[in-house]
Amino acid sequence: MNIQGVSTGNLTINQRLFVLIILFIGLPFFLLGSFWYQSSTEAIEQFAAGANKRIIEQTNVSLDSYISNLENSTYPFIHNPQIQQFLSAAQLTPYAYFQLAKKVEDDLFAQMIYGRSDIIGISLVAENKRQITDYESAPGLLDMSEIRKRNRSYQAQLDQFNDFQIIGLSRVGNTPALTVARKLYDNSSFLYKGLLIVDLNLKQLGAICSNDSLGGFDVWIMGKDGQMIYHPDPSRVGTPVEPGLLTRIQNRDSSFFRHQDTVSGTEKMVLHERSQITGWTVVADLPLNNLIGGLITQRNYSLAAAAVLMIIALALVGGFSLSLTRPLSMLQKLMARVERGDFVLPTNVNRFRNNEMTAVFHSFYSMTGELKRLIREVQDSQLKERELMIKQKESELRSMQSHINPHFLYNSLEIINSYAIADDHMEISRMTRALAHMFRYNIGHAGSVVPLREEMTHVQYYLDLQSARFRRLRIDMNLNERDLNRVNAVRLTLQPIVENVFIHGYRGKKPSYLGINSRAEANYFAIIIRDKGIGMTAETLWQIRQILQTREKPGEGMQPNDGEETTSGIGLLNVHQRLQLTFGDEYGLQLVESVPLEGTIFEIRLPYRTSEEGHHVPDHVDR
Repeated sequence: MNIQGVSTGNLTINQRLFVLIILFIGLPFFLLGSFWYQSSTEAIEQFAAGANKRIIEQTNVSLDSYISNLENSTYPFIHNPQIQQFLSAAQLTPYAYFQLAKKVEDDLFAQMIYGRSDIIGISLVAENKRQITDYESAPGLLDMSEIRKRNRSYQAQLDQFNDFQIIGLSRVGNTPALTVARKLYDNSSFLYKGLLIVDLNLKQLGAICSNDSLGGFDVWIMGKDGQMIYHPDPSRVGTPVEPGLLTRIQNRDSSFFRHQDTVSGTEKMVLHERSQITGWTVVADLPLNNLIGGLITQRNYSLAAAAVLMIIALALVGGFSLSLTRPLSMLQKLMARVERGDFVLPTNVNRFRNNEMTAVFHSFYSMTGELKRLIREVQDSQLKERELMIKQKESELRSMQSHINPHFLYNSLEIINSYAIADDHMEISRMTRALAHMFRYNIGHAGSVVPLREEMTHVQYYLDLQSARFRRLRIDMNLNERDLNRVNAVRLTLQPIVENVFIHGYRGKKPSYLGINSRAEANYFAIIIRDKGIGMTAETLWQIRQILQTREKPGEGMQPNDGEETTSGIGLLNVHQRLQLTFGDEYGLQLVESVPLEGTIFEIRLPYRTSEEGHHVPDHVDR
């Protein structure tokens, strides 16, 4: 062997391996090191930017939501009678004006300010120079004449404003404030004649921007005019953004860049994202050393250690590397076969004379055999468990249905119905027909899938009987008739939930209300059942939700305290399990809400019928 004129014929295998390592591993490694160093640095920056960019976008979404909620809170002012009187009344006596102002402050201003710590004050300004102001929440002493003067200047710019206008930063006393305005128009002339002006402190903006997930970034907000609307440093609020930085932010070719800070002299990474709703730009900056300095140092140490360990390891294993290559290659192929699910392996592993590798092969074969056995046991166990559960449910239903002789019941009910009709007792006839329908429906196969219309018809008959029993019961059923034929249900699943309302929801009191409504979603159809009964305690609510979530009966993982609520939970669980066994885990029963002495809300999620059944997913979704 000859490498660039150097004879290697007298070199040992270890020496030859050393030369090969130097020429084909070490040299390329160190030559490419500097290039990889630069590439990895850029990759780290890209990763950091990408990770934090999502948080910046979420911050922007939160700001948009904050402004949108604020805008929504101004809608009650548009058509309010007091506001219309304030805008359009030609003349008001001082007392009438005082009464009107007090009513606006008590009814509208108080409602908007209630529960909000971010509102400093509210002003209502009309073109007839009238003003109603409320700045009781503002800190310190205020010169209200300055505020009214400012409000009049905003009123003069009314035609330049949008319906809802973010005016920008102003000062209320010594407090920086974000000012927004809502244009108000006269309902009779449809002309804009007033402004609702709201002054907000910057605490909520600060809370949105102070996201710990950003890992040390300073987050601030820039307005359309390049002014800092919010900054963690209060002294910089309201100041213009540095021109060089402003130019790069406004250049939307890149969402992040490096920037040399002229004040601190440090190089920073800057991320920015502009909102299409507010026009604001959320900016985050962090000194570059804080972001990647530690990672670069750690990476350099790791690379150096890896290089040294690689050379040492290759030098040590060079003498017997060939003896390991072939058995390891074969073992790798066998592992790939096992990974693909092929557990039938060759048996000629004893041809390797390396005792250690032979032991490894025997261990691998033992592990593969055990893995194959365990997989088969798990599959058999799951299959048997599912079959047993289905058979158990079917057995329970058959046992329940077998207690009734349907022909005897039908004949008896028909006789009762005939006597009732003959004696003109139509209420008894109606109840008898309802009871006959329920018996006829109950003896059907309890696991069969039926259109939702059949289940709702069964529930309606049941409610007819309950209405005859409880005369003051009010039933509010609001369902879209078109939906009843395009949704699947399992026979005898809705009536037990409704019956649960009478047994447990109104335990100890007479039923007064039952509501059954629906909601169409993209992937499921929801039936909402609501009562105004005794409700549940927080502990009972948690226990029943756990039963539905874990699908475990009490005693299999939890111990509810209330025996009757436990019975209710088991009945609900049976319905929940039947729905999920038939349609899948994404459907079933949910306990939405329950408040003691106020009532309970259940939601049943059902699938839409497939095209083979004559229907498909909805062409609209109720929102």
